[in-house]
Amino acid sequence: MSENVLSFVESRAGLGEKFQAHYEDAEVWSSFDRIEHALAAEEEFGIQFSPEELTELGSPKSFVDAIQSKLNGN
Repeated sequence: MSENVLSFVESRAGLGEKFQAHYEDAEVWSSFDRIEHALAAEEEFGIQFSPEELTELGSPKSFVDAIQSKLNGN
């Protein structure tokens, strides 16, 4: 996993020291937060998420995995 992707998601998560404890927690963000974070990731990494993909970005882990997958061309 790319450290810059993990750092980006950690900074967006707003969980501070609790980031690791909530890394796989699907209830961390509201749907509005998901959209906001996805738009920031699109700008930061030059990627795009479909509306369907946005519904799957509930946890910081799923967000990291989705960004990394797009950066790897998947």
